[in-house]
Amino acid sequence: MKQRIGFIYLKTGAGHLSGAKALSNKLMDLYPDNIECFLKDGFEKGVPVFKLFFEKGYLGTTNYFESGYVAFYQLTGLEPVMRRAKKIVAPYTVGKLVDFLRSNKITKVVCLHQILITICRDAINRINKNIPLISIVMDPFTAHPIWFFEKNTELVVFSQKIRKEATEKYGLDPRRIHQFPLMLSEQFDQPYSQEQIIAVKKRLGIPQNKKIVLIAGGGEGLKQATPIVLSFIKKSTDAFLIVVCGKNRPLKHSLEYLIQFSNFKNIKIFGFVSFMPDLMNIADCIITKGGPATLMEALSIGKPVIISTYIRGQELGNMLYITQNKLGWYIPKPDDVVQKVSEILSDDKNFEEIQSRIKHMNIKNGLKDIASFIYNFGIS
Repeated sequence: MKQRIGFIYLKTGAGHLSGAKALSNKLMDLYPDNIECFLKDGFEKGVPVFKLFFEKGYLGTTNYFESGYVAFYQLTGLEPVMRRAKKIVAPYTVGKLVDFLRSNKITKVVCLHQILITICRDAINRINKNIPLISIVMDPFTAHPIWFFEKNTELVVFSQKIRKEATEKYGLDPRRIHQFPLMLSEQFDQPYSQEQIIAVKKRLGIPQNKKIVLIAGGGEGLKQATPIVLSFIKKSTDAFLIVVCGKNRPLKHSLEYLIQFSNFKNIKIFGFVSFMPDLMNIADCIITKGGPATLMEALSIGKPVIISTYIRGQELGNMLYITQNKLGWYIPKPDDVVQKVSEILSDDKNFEEIQSRIKHMNIKNGLKDIASFIYNFGIS
């Protein structure tokens, strides 16, 4: 009998959906004859205000009103608030999820967003309490309390720190906590060879003889990209900049105007791209934000990182992981970012020491192991 696995996510940032797609694709690769996968946006057919609040609100506040997001993040960590929030959201979402589970005859549920775990449990309980629920804590080092609010779930975590918090602070059964390396795109499992790097640079029109600095920050670009680029222009650095703006058209247009006005030549600006592995592999240094995916993907191919911004609370652990292990730097001031880049790229010995520390961390991709765990869980 085929397993029919439902992956439940929200589009708050790109990580939850990309994680669902990566796991479903890997499961189909590993067990093509024994499995079917179904992806479901938890608010797809719910109340539009929820989608607006959680999706657009997340992107808007994290990029333009961070203090508001931090206050909301801390407030929703209080148990009375979590209980109240569930009472508000559940009536509009549980029924839709029940319909999804029934119509697709789902035999196992994987939840990739903290808000939806209790919703998934309620929906499962209406159909068959024995349907396994596996929740994947997508934040590797700093996890919101709501991840641990529902106790009747298997919990996949990415660090010993979160494993310890789940059992000691939140009282989850240690037998139901399962630790794996962070899920990464398999495109970052191996760094490019020198021949591949040369070919990519040629294809994209990137100079072969210059040090490359990549500035990227996910689907909305890096919010400090413009002042950082301006600092590079003022410092007259010899490094070649690649800036990825994602879907942020105002950022792309403002940078293009800045480059035209300044006549700065050592730069290439992209909008949304499908070839981030190419750009990250040809880079000598990556300036980014504190999200876990880009940071760990960069480290997995041996690239030092500079974090110019991170979301207080949610991404604090990611920043500390980088800085405390001396794998990169947190530098919020654009002029200081440029100074650090100059130091890194002008000192080969220092650069090699950083790469050696990154290699020593032995960063692995947990995607295959997590997919195998999901498939095998509950099979006697």
